[in-house]
Amino acid sequence: MELNCDGLIDKLKEFNKRDLIILLIPLLIFSFYLYVFNPGIATYDTFNQIHQIASGQFTNWHPFFHTFINMLCLKVYPNPLSIGIFQILVFSTMWMIICKYNRDDTSKSNKTFILQAFITLIICLIPINALYSITIWKDILFSYFLMFLCFLVYILMDKKGTVDYKFIILLSLVMAFISQLRGNGLYVIIIALIIYSVYLFLKKNTKMSILLPTLTIIFILLIASLNIAYDVQDNEKDALMTKTAHMLADYDLNLEIEDGDRQKIHELIDENKTDENYEPTGSDRIYAITNKTAFENNKDTYLGLALKYSMANPLHCSKYLLDSSPMAWDIVRDSDWFGRPYYMAEDADRLQRDFEYYYSIHNYTATYDYENISYINWGTHLFNTLNSLALYIEGNVILDTLFDSPALYMYLSIIVLIGIYAITRSKEMLLIYIPNLLNIIVVFLSTPIQDNRYLYANLLVCYLLIIILIGLIQKSDKNLK
Repeated sequence: MELNCDGLIDKLKEFNKRDLIILLIPLLIFSFYLYVFNPGIATYDTFNQIHQIASGQFTNWHPFFHTFINMLCLKVYPNPLSIGIFQILVFSTMWMIICKYNRDDTSKSNKTFILQAFITLIICLIPINALYSITIWKDILFSYFLMFLCFLVYILMDKKGTVDYKFIILLSLVMAFISQLRGNGLYVIIIALIIYSVYLFLKKNTKMSILLPTLTIIFILLIASLNIAYDVQDNEKDALMTKTAHMLADYDLNLEIEDGDRQKIHELIDENKTDENYEPTGSDRIYAITNKTAFENNKDTYLGLALKYSMANPLHCSKYLLDSSPMAWDIVRDSDWFGRPYYMAEDADRLQRDFEYYYSIHNYTATYDYENISYINWGTHLFNTLNSLALYIEGNVILDTLFDSPALYMYLSIIVLIGIYAITRSKEMLLIYIPNLLNIIVVFLSTPIQDNRYLYANLLVCYLLIIILIGLIQKSDKNLK
């Protein structure tokens, strides 16, 4: 099938009633959730970031670019509501653009639009999407932009590489944002950048194949320069150390280790506490008993030990990886998983509890009113209803799997991609999923933790692929006529 879509910019010039309806569905539903959970869902991480903003003392415990975005929102309106509103606007706008590009508005038939509107409504009514839109986590914006990157890649494939500099600027910006919104984003983007630059080169678009990596690197450096401008201090949890220590703790408990190597491992991890603190899908308790100084002084040694025993015991290494990251491949959440899909509590005002926990553990004094926050509607019927709905879904294996399982949506995406290939007969279309696949791989290999937010993009990209498939079916039917 010959693909022949109009350009993205040209499409956006013709805003119509259908676009408005698609835009308003998430805007209104998510805003209703924001009203009920006013002033939004803040986490322990959120209080870390907003205290940095309020005090003017910044660290890179979380990527500063996300803290900077939050700071701009709070400058506009000094309340976490502003961050929730921003996230809602980002998703609603991106989704409207995605639906518009994959719909022929010149057709008299409303079939595709009705399907898009219905799917959009279902997506917005699924609690994880509504609740995440107002949860102040870096992973939410990261996931939105990763979804949008996959969409832009679809356009790149759709146009067979014949894109102009305006499109490349947009693509570069989105890739730069992803690289700076989360720690693993840079790894995803480096590999994706190489793949798509080579693709453009093979499609004889040499100028754009050079411009894409050039602009992306420039944008990444410009964003990274904010760290210098705001004197961001290096206080980042060493993910490499955390993963290495967790892996060596597993090997220490389960493998035959040479005496000298075991002694070295025990200098890194307290041997008397390893057994009681080791959890296959959680790393925080091992991190707490890790000697950070020992790792810094002998980093190469510990990385070498992890590599040595992984290569010597490939089957156990594979088992360790599968056991520590089931969220990436296992559809059903088992009882031994650590981490949750929702950041909710049934018997307490979670905002107030996390505020008190963060400030008491650090012995900080809140410097602004928006640091001392609680749910305005805590205890009301609407709040209890939506809160209980999320907790009920989380506690029900079938519903939790159906609505929240990242692995389920990964497998569904593969099925939808096969459908896209069946219509287009273009293997290039498989490149749409590359950014999300890279994210899955990086999460699978990184620190063991099972919060859905790390693979929330799985859900969003699956929704995107469904919209693309519906649009292709419409074009296919039109061509047959």
